[in-house]
Amino acid sequence: MKKRHMDAMALVTTYGKPDVFLTMTCNPNWPEIQDELFPGQTAQVRPDLVARVFRAKLETMKDMLTKEHIIGVVKAYVYVNSMIVSYPPSFLTSISTLELYAMVVKHMMHGPCGVLKPKNVCIQEGKCKCRYPREFNKTTVQGKDSYPLYKRRKDGSSAKVRGQMLDNRWVVPYNPYLLRMFNCHINVEVCSSIKAVKYLYKYIYKGHDHTSFNIDIPDAQGNIDDIKRFIDARWVTPPEVMWRIFGFILCENYPSVLQLPLHLEGMHRVTFKEGDDLKNVLASDGADKSMLTEYFKTNRDRDDARHILYNDFPGTFRWLSTKVWQKRKNRVFQVGRIVSANPAEGDRYFLRVLLNHVTGSQSFQDLKTVDGVLCDNFRQAAERRGLIEADNTLDQCLTESAQWAMPVSLRRLFATILVFCEASDIRGLWDRHLKDMSDDFRRRHTCPTAVEQEVLLDIRGMLQSMGKDIKSFPLPDIDDNYDNTEGEAREVIEEMAIVVDEHDKSLASSLNTEQLRAYDEILAAVDRHQGGVFFVNGPGGTGKTFLYRALLAKVRGEKNIAVATATSGVAASIMPGGRTAHSRFKIPLNIDAEGSSCNFTKQCGAAKLLRMASLILWDEATMTKRQAVEALDKCMRDIMGRRNRPFGGKTVVFGGDFRQVLPVVRKGSRGQIVEVTLRSSYLWKDMRPLRLVTNMRAHNDQWFADYLLRVGNGTEETDEEGNIRLAEDICVPSTDNEVDDLEKPINHVFPALNHNMTDPGYMTSRAILSTKNDNVDIINRRMIDRFQGEEKIYHSFDSAEDDPHGYYSQEFLNDLTPNGLPPHTLKLKIKCPIILLRNIDPASGSCNDTRLVVRGFQRSAIDAEIMVGQHAGERVFLPRIPLCPSDDDIFPFKFKRKQFPVRLSFAMMINKAQGQTIPIVGVYLPEPVFSHGQLYVALSRATAKNNIKILAIKDNGKDKNEKSKKRKRSESLVTTTMNIVYKEVLSG
Repeated sequence: MKKRHMDAMALVTTYGKPDVFLTMTCNPNWPEIQDELFPGQTAQVRPDLVARVFRAKLETMKDMLTKEHIIGVVKAYVYVNSMIVSYPPSFLTSISTLELYAMVVKHMMHGPCGVLKPKNVCIQEGKCKCRYPREFNKTTVQGKDSYPLYKRRKDGSSAKVRGQMLDNRWVVPYNPYLLRMFNCHINVEVCSSIKAVKYLYKYIYKGHDHTSFNIDIPDAQGNIDDIKRFIDARWVTPPEVMWRIFGFILCENYPSVLQLPLHLEGMHRVTFKEGDDLKNVLASDGADKSMLTEYFKTNRDRDDARHILYNDFPGTFRWLSTKVWQKRKNRVFQVGRIVSANPAEGDRYFLRVLLNHVTGSQSFQDLKTVDGVLCDNFRQAAERRGLIEADNTLDQCLTESAQWAMPVSLRRLFATILVFCEASDIRGLWDRHLKDMSDDFRRRHTCPTAVEQEVLLDIRGMLQSMGKDIKSFPLPDIDDNYDNTEGEAREVIEEMAIVVDEHDKSLASSLNTEQLRAYDEILAAVDRHQGGVFFVNGPGGTGKTFLYRALLAKVRGEKNIAVATATSGVAASIMPGGRTAHSRFKIPLNIDAEGSSCNFTKQCGAAKLLRMASLILWDEATMTKRQAVEALDKCMRDIMGRRNRPFGGKTVVFGGDFRQVLPVVRKGSRGQIVEVTLRSSYLWKDMRPLRLVTNMRAHNDQWFADYLLRVGNGTEETDEEGNIRLAEDICVPSTDNEVDDLEKPINHVFPALNHNMTDPGYMTSRAILSTKNDNVDIINRRMIDRFQGEEKIYHSFDSAEDDPHGYYSQEFLNDLTPNGLPPHTLKLKIKCPIILLRNIDPASGSCNDTRLVVRGFQRSAIDAEIMVGQHAGERVFLPRIPLCPSDDDIFPFKFKRKQFPVRLSFAMMINKAQGQTIPIVGVYLPEPVFSHGQLYVALSRATAKNNIKILAIKDNGKDKNEKSKKRKRSESLVTTTMNIVYKEVLSG
């Protein structure tokens, strides 16, 4: 059973999650069964007949799916026969002459249950275990638990089923064609997430049916053992018995999975017959060969084999009975799976790790050789290649960084390790690296104690900015005699230390009429000290950030405190003293519950800062959930002691653009109903709108500015398919060859790449935007291959923390790249652009979405430079940190990846680009946008029509047969695309 499970997991590793989960249930009232029964017989007494007819129907359906491709080309499938036969419930009657609607009513209606029939067998704790009735839904979307919410029209249709009126909420997912064709219960489910894999495999590999029964056999004294009387036994139904007697296939998968042996040198398996002379066995031809040894030999003999991993070898070569690998000449494909091993097996396990990552090895010794050095064992080789985590990784990280980092950067790295890296020997790290972290202080102090206290105080401040207390770590105690902050909160000290830029002081004189009106009204509220809540509403490019910088300079120039925050890290980084709202206000990351509050107390530094603040700015507030804003309001009323005033009577300015990508928008039966955006908050009525209309970013291209507004407002004309038209001169033509097509937007965005790689302004002023991580990764991989310079590849260390049986192999975990996490294989080059994926130290500019350039790399640390915002030019040293997906429900297990928290940023997701100005933009749309404002955000990043190119690909069907793939199609220019706008948000 476990072997079959691992074979199926090999298919998932190769092809990804399944697309469809289909179950077929035998109908004992099929005419083919009923016509062959003798008078008075029922299907129950003829399991032979039931098994043969069901098998014939099943084989027909398999052919339709895999050969006729009725639901698309099938690349791989797993099939298990559980011989499910539904005996005669009333809904399995002979209905071959009825119409499809009647078939749906008879076959594919769940229930009635719940309030209609509370004693139904599917009721658990008063609710239907299958979650029926479902909600009405205008379109099919992915639900929060990764399972699809199917389209269910509220059109008034209903039918009487088993005495109750049921509507579309009770319909089980089905395929009309298969239902009509086979006249039985065929359930067809879409697998929208990898989370479905665990359920599917548990379903099809659940093993034999079991039953419990008891036998009352008294012992010699007449007593009955209450434990032994119950027996857990296998239950074999008559149809399954006949299925096995007839020799019908019980399980099957395509393509086949070849189990690849794993063994150390000279320890491969040799088979022989009982009684054979072992000397003759060892001397026989092929006794010294195995698939692994011949894989090495093939790499020695053939150049075209050296780029293929051992695991992927069966896809290109086939294993012959003569114990040699031969290049495949046909199209028959096979998936390889190296037999499993666990770390307790020592070198055998580490050999498997190497084989999963290293190509072209020609011997066991070759695998042990790294950078020309022969390692003692496979563990050392895996460590030197960075494929497994060494015991001294954190120590090595600090040692390597000490060669390049200034002491303050080294202290910040040490603080980062304390917070994020789950260090076990913190005191040892402190003792070994105190000298390097204190070089600057030792120049001013000769007393070792004073030096140590200075280092501790600096690290304490860094930890406080990261939301941690130094007392929670096993470090030396701080002597208050050395603390010159006089008890002042770190947050207040940081804000008071912000130096107002002279250029920002002059911005007020450059404001346009709209900006000046907002500027005067907000400052009047600040001067009155009576508070006020404002919302600066303006499309992208209308100068909202310009206005914020002028306000901050004015308030701070008068020695008052102005708190600058933004929902996204990028938007925060371009404001002086900017922080993300979540880090500044201690807002929980998952804040769906009503009445939630921020994680700070009245006595903490954050509360003191907010009490002292004259002005609070929150940019990109439209991107956050209303619950986050309401949580801040609740806490502000509390700490200010003014519960009847919004935000406790403070002057608060929100900014944003409802045309841009919003947080989750839930769809209801009456259309798009916004439940979580700022506009739906009870605070909306208290906000005074300040509108900015003039597009300053595209002021030299009025056509482009007007076009952006029409796209953002959803007023641009659409064709009969609901698509808007794009200007032909911003579109690039596409063909069937997506590889060649991508070169066009790449050449537009990154012309003369090799001549401009050393220019950081060139790298950070341009990007290609797309809708999904997969598309972004394709572009980034291509770009890093074209990028010249020294290369370094970092592999992540992945684990499934609640998988005691090891069902999820390392290669399967390595192939996962959930949103917000770095890839398993991170390829970097000197001077290449990257983007940060976590808030590391927001106070120093290391926050989520910050764009950086790689300046150097070691085995355990990356040296990068911040390229945008107020901290541009500062160096950051990054360690590997453990990362988990932000959505806990995305996988059926707790997934953890230890990797550097960065991605390449030649290309990025459209959502990541929100809040940034990117002068040169390419937009890659292999499929249409799928959420509100995505197209508008992508277009509005650019400053003019001449600076943007769009590659949109028309969907002609992803699954083409081989003949159509070979046929060369002419180049076509796609000038229409989907634009999704929820007008309720704009006009509500």
